[in-house]
Amino acid sequence: MIRDKNRNVNITENEYAHWLFNVPTIGRGTIDKLLCGGRSCREIYEMDERELGGILSKAQTKKFVESRNVWDFAKEREKLQKLGIRFIPRIDPDFPEKLKNIPDPPFALYVKGELPDDSKPCVAIIGARMCSEYGRFMARQLGRGLAHAGVQVISGMARGVDGISQKAAVEAGGKSFGIVGSGVDICYPDDNKPLYDELCLNGGVISEYPPGTMPRAGFFPMRNRIISGLSDVVVVVEARLKSGTQITVDTALEQGKEVVALPGRVTDRLSDGCNQLICQGAGIVLGTEDILEKLFEVRNRDYNKRNSDKNDENALIEEETDYIDEEVLTIEDEILETIDIIPTTASSILDKLAGNGVVISIPELMQRLMDMVGSGKIAQDGAYYRKILGGTACAKRFR
Repeated sequence: MIRDKNRNVNITENEYAHWLFNVPTIGRGTIDKLLCGGRSCREIYEMDERELGGILSKAQTKKFVESRNVWDFAKEREKLQKLGIRFIPRIDPDFPEKLKNIPDPPFALYVKGELPDDSKPCVAIIGARMCSEYGRFMARQLGRGLAHAGVQVISGMARGVDGISQKAAVEAGGKSFGIVGSGVDICYPDDNKPLYDELCLNGGVISEYPPGTMPRAGFFPMRNRIISGLSDVVVVVEARLKSGTQITVDTALEQGKEVVALPGRVTDRLSDGCNQLICQGAGIVLGTEDILEKLFEVRNRDYNKRNSDKNDENALIEEETDYIDEEVLTIEDEILETIDIIPTTASSILDKLAGNGVVISIPELMQRLMDMVGSGKIAQDGAYYRKILGGTACAKRFR
């Protein structure tokens, strides 16, 4: 039975999902079972006890019915609105695409602020809470450098490397996102409150735990899969051999993400974890440019894969039709396709254009490049050209 007080409330599918997510004893696995067969969250809400009994245990069915009888949709909606929090379930178009196919994906996220922009690159910077002065310096340098390059910084808002890199990113005018092991309305640790406030304005605070949930030790390993899942590259600044940082590294590797590490002295225990990762094949980071280069490799690989998949689809369509309406790219579009955030020379651009079947003379190319620099579509550093992240060029390249 639907309670009378909910009868006159215009309830969205997201709000039914919010109720389902908060039913006691019902975890992500059970929610997926309930959603099997194409049921909507509203249809699950309206299921009778006999039908529920075929999916849930008796104890779960009891809790399910109790929750349905006491849940006040209008009150819960008002609560989130007052806190400035969005509930974004996996069924929502705004749910991050990167998290949908990771092992054990979250069913939903609570967000205070924004979600990362899928069209822009993301890098996770993680490391020791009790970091050295070397670790603090490098965390600041990398966070600031990435922000200047238009890269979004992801981390856990913890003491040490996490918080330092995120603070540097927002101070440099960039955006950073804190993935927390508590409700997004809870700032932990307390001394990171200024950072928490900055992230809510210049990025976001994200969690899979409901508002009011206090931090617990068991929540932090779980949130690490979201840190790595949202990132294109994971950077380890300082870490002991056995640490929480290693959990994030493990989840990143399980998700197929690139992991790079900052080398340190072999006598420094805070660098043992990084040095071991490098010995095992992780990339080496000496500065921001190393991360940008790795980021370029990752995004270019993913871009080529998407193009390959698209070409395969087009090939199938061509078998059934005599023609395909295709978007006609201008010369500038073609040039933008060959340039990325890593500076490249005009001769390299010319070679790539030729590889794509675009015939253009050197004088014409140089004139085009000058025009594009003048219009702010690309940047010139001496004899090198690069994309301007956050601008027109970035939007086309990182699609």
